[in-house]
Amino acid sequence: MKLSMWMIANRLSSLDMDLNIRDDAPAVLNSARQAYATNCVHVYKEGNGVVCNGEGSTICIQNMDVVQGFEIIQSVFDYFQDWADDLVRLVRERDYQGAIDLACQVFHNPVLLQDGNSRVLGISKKQYPADSLDAEWAYLCKYGYSSLNAIQQMRYDYPNIEFWHHGTQAFRFCDDFLSYGGVSYCLYCNDTVCGRITLLEKDRPLNTGDCQLLEQIAAILEPGLGQIYYESVLNNTNVFHNILFGDPYDKKLLDTQLAYQQWQPEDTYYLTVIEVQDITGRKTRDENVDLLMQVILRQVTNYVVMKKRTCILLLSNRNPSKDKQMLTFLKNLQARNPMRIGFSLPCRGLENASHMYEQANYAIASGKDARPQEIYYQFSDYAVNFIIESGDLSHSVRACMPTVVKLWEMQQVNGDELFHTLKVFLDNERSVSRTSEALFTHRNTVLYRIRKIKEILNRDLDDAYIREYCRLSIRILELYKHKNNRL
Repeated sequence: MKLSMWMIANRLSSLDMDLNIRDDAPAVLNSARQAYATNCVHVYKEGNGVVCNGEGSTICIQNMDVVQGFEIIQSVFDYFQDWADDLVRLVRERDYQGAIDLACQVFHNPVLLQDGNSRVLGISKKQYPADSLDAEWAYLCKYGYSSLNAIQQMRYDYPNIEFWHHGTQAFRFCDDFLSYGGVSYCLYCNDTVCGRITLLEKDRPLNTGDCQLLEQIAAILEPGLGQIYYESVLNNTNVFHNILFGDPYDKKLLDTQLAYQQWQPEDTYYLTVIEVQDITGRKTRDENVDLLMQVILRQVTNYVVMKKRTCILLLSNRNPSKDKQMLTFLKNLQARNPMRIGFSLPCRGLENASHMYEQANYAIASGKDARPQEIYYQFSDYAVNFIIESGDLSHSVRACMPTVVKLWEMQQVNGDELFHTLKVFLDNERSVSRTSEALFTHRNTVLYRIRKIKEILNRDLDDAYIREYCRLSIRILELYKHKNNRL
């Protein structure tokens, strides 16, 4: 295990030392030596003490001979190597509580590990009981999840702290509920947040060595949590990501995340996909995606932000294409960043959301060919082509015009005539007289129904594409009903 001079100094904090360590002293040191060697700590006598020189940074230990000094420094390397081996073993065994207890022995400060759904995997409550920190620590110890208050405060009161940055992020709070600052590391696997390890500053001040050690712990944890992800174990990945891509998910975890977002399962949901354009090469594009994701996380508060390869996904129960603040933000973002943006159809209830990514992605793919000068693409503008190409009746049903689906559901529930009237009206080329004759219904009644239909559709039936989309939606819904005897 490679150490830095800060990490060594933290381990020797009980000794009488003078420190002259650069703030950016890297973790590149392999062992102690009594003669100079690259990436090693050179231990030598100076006056009444011992100097430990690691690539220009020094620790001077007072009143010690060189042999004893060398043995102490080398023992630090030996200790950390054994410690790292134990940590790797515990992570492989998925004993995350044991791993956090082990980490606490080194940090001498509270440590917390959570999965991607804010569930506690390990917390140093043996060393720091529930009543030893603040109200949020007590809540975590008792219930095993972050509280809604903490989630909301971090989202709204501290928007400038990049909690979802992949790497170390220092933070400090200014209220009684969240009283302690520290360093957090957001863990990722497969472009998805799979966990977070947090080190709080309570018993001693944190320094560069703590951040470096936290990074090394994160490097051990991420493959372990990633392995769980690849095995399709649900608890350590983002539940919204699983829903969007048709993977299994834990209903209790979904309920918890919905509560964090203050959403309801039956809400209408919308998905926005931002495709970052490739202008200089894949590596640069990946870096641009990560950078843009951090910018978005800092600016939006009512959206769940996720990453899928070179795309950024925004899930919300707010319609982004009607959200003026969001549209302004996306416009400003696009002005300086090459991207295209696709919007799915609305989806009522998250259980049906697995088609939304496909829709938004299809809108981008179709739009950049048909209208390359534009950057916003609504799936509804390309839904007819999608339905023709789909070859999957269930996907075609989800691509139907939502307001036509609403008319259909009204007919199924209470026998409403609006859906059938729309079908006959379109079949008769929007002739009120012929529609009235075909329905054996008075003209005034037909006119009333058509006004109601137009109010619900909120679309211009003078537009040929809209009429075609309506007709195709009607045919698909009837076919689906015929084949499945249900919607």
